[in-house]
Amino acid sequence: MNKLRQSFRRKKDVYVPEASRPHQWQTDEEGVRTGKCSFPVKYLGHVEVDESRGMHICEDAVKRLKAWERKKQAPSGRA
Repeated sequence: MNKLRQSFRRKKDVYVPEASRPHQWQTDEEGVRTGKCSFPVKYLGHVEVDESRGMHICEDAVKRLKAWERKKQAPSGRA
């Protein structure tokens, strides 16, 4: 019975680190270096960070910006 249940489950994609797939970004890199590409972005705001690099630093900053935006939009219970 367990084998039958496992056969219906979706298989998870195998995680491949970004460093091992540079071919995926080659065209973007060429476009950036020649100034012929654009990346549409949405301005969320600004937040001070402790360090200048690292994905975890960026993720934390975005979380703080989104939390601040939700807090700003949430109606307060005061009249």
